[in-house]
Amino acid sequence: GEVPAVVLNKLYKHTRLQLSFGMIMLAIVHGRPEILNLKQMMTHFLDHRREVVVRRTRYDLRKAEERAHILEGLKIALDNLDEVVALIRASKSPPEAKEALRLRFKLSDIQAQAILDMRLQRLTGLEREKIVQEYKDVQALIKRLKEILASDALVDQIIVDELTEIGTNFANPRRTEIVPQEAEDFV
Repeated sequence: GEVPAVVLNKLYKHTRLQLSFGMIMLAIVHGRPEILNLKQMMTHFLDHRREVVVRRTRYDLRKAEERAHILEGLKIALDNLDEVVALIRASKSPPEAKEALRLRFKLSDIQAQAILDMRLQRLTGLEREKIVQEYKDVQALIKRLKEILASDALVDQIIVDELTEIGTNFANPRRTEIVPQEAEDFV
């Protein structure tokens, strides 16, 4: 028999059982290349992820507010449907109809254009319910997005959730087996 410690040391020396390699952690920080340590790398990564989440949330908030603005105009039009139809029919041109809607109902250009672009089938009761429900959903989304922007903890939780999702979607099963060893195995 062989001495286990000698065999283990030979394995370390002549195989890839124990392997170390150098690594240069070069990254672009504020437009300049820098060599970072592990802590700095993680800090910059988290700062970047926070910035991405905040920018994405601001973009989503802006889009949701734009949609809510249009839906408010559509709700006004549906509440005053007969008057809106009469006003449009009495107008000689689309720009004139748009201006009349703006003045009569105090709408923005975007809202008035959305009313003019609305198809007649959207005037049914079922479509009205959909518009009201969409408006409620958009308002809830706006509230949630504002909460995210106001709370660093929520931003960090979104980062954790996204990284967890990436881990579950792209994880590979472990290829090596970890077995318990006794203290004498390390002599």
